[in-house]
Amino acid sequence: MKVLMRCFTLITILTIVCGCQKNYTGEYEQWGDTVETVDTKKLKKNDIPYKIKDNKVFIPEDAERKAIFCCT
Repeated sequence: MKVLMRCFTLITILTIVCGCQKNYTGEYEQWGDTVETVDTKKLKKNDIPYKIKDNKVFIPEDAERKAIFCCT
């Protein structure tokens, strides 16, 4: 019985943790001037997806608030 309860608790916790992760769906907008002026390590550390195109960094528009808090 205890094993069953522990398994149920573990599955519940994993479901909550995985379900609370943010999936960014906005269009990518330019963030900063060039790759040299943006700390992409901070973006990666804070799970903010980014793309580099033509020496410029782009992030999803719905991730801008999180990027402002973590990277400024």
